[in-house]
Amino acid sequence: MNLFQQLYKSIYSPKDIVTFRFQGIGKTIRYVFLLALISILPNAVQFIGFASSSLSTVKEALVNDLPSFSIEDGSLSTAEDRPLTVKKEHLLIILDSTGEIQEDDLDRDKNTVAFLENSLVVINEENIQTNSYATFNDLVITKAKIIDVIDSILALKWILLPVALLVLYLFTSGLMFLKVTIFGLIGVMLANLMKRKLNYRQSWRITAYSVTLSTLFFTLMKFLQTSIAAAPLLDWFVVMVIMSLAIKEIPQPQK
Repeated sequence: MNLFQQLYKSIYSPKDIVTFRFQGIGKTIRYVFLLALISILPNAVQFIGFASSSLSTVKEALVNDLPSFSIEDGSLSTAEDRPLTVKKEHLLIILDSTGEIQEDDLDRDKNTVAFLENSLVVINEENIQTNSYATFNDLVITKAKIIDVIDSILALKWILLPVALLVLYLFTSGLMFLKVTIFGLIGVMLANLMKRKLNYRQSWRITAYSVTLSTLFFTLMKFLQTSIAAAPLLDWFVVMVIMSLAIKEIPQPQK
């Protein structure tokens, strides 16, 4: 059975999942890497879309719509006495040196690039990233310099994008392996409670396939841009249920 057949079986069949505990560890590791790859697809699509279109949109707004400004000593300075808002297709750009707009005032449902008084806030598909100007130390950053940086990024984007996506993939893979490792320990405890014979290596393999359903579900929700309340708790609950059902399929030792 290849990895994609195992992926399909792991969605609905604990009985098949438990049979995978005897296979080689290499195949299970490749399967975890496959799940990590699937899980980053929504983020990868969003990231590529943002890098390809939003940067050009920000540059256009800086050139044509926003006044000159500078970032120095950890704060934004402009000649304006009120916040400026530029609405572009699928992107909202804000320039506010007055401190009137705070990060909490921003709408997470709208893709936004906000130059606030003390930080740059980027919202992309409800993911928010805040960068404090204080991290620039003694640098003086002007509108012209930001435009130059955007030009450089756009010129090198087909080199930088694969590198960024590779880093994202490796980081996600690390988290996936950590998750499987932790739940593998829990699987051994569940097996003891259910009076099933299961060592840690076999539990690790079962866990790797037990996380399939929750991984695919939350990946789909990201594609649909749907927020799930208490998502980590739901994720852990689904994994525990699938693990329990799979371990239950192990025959009890004969007395």
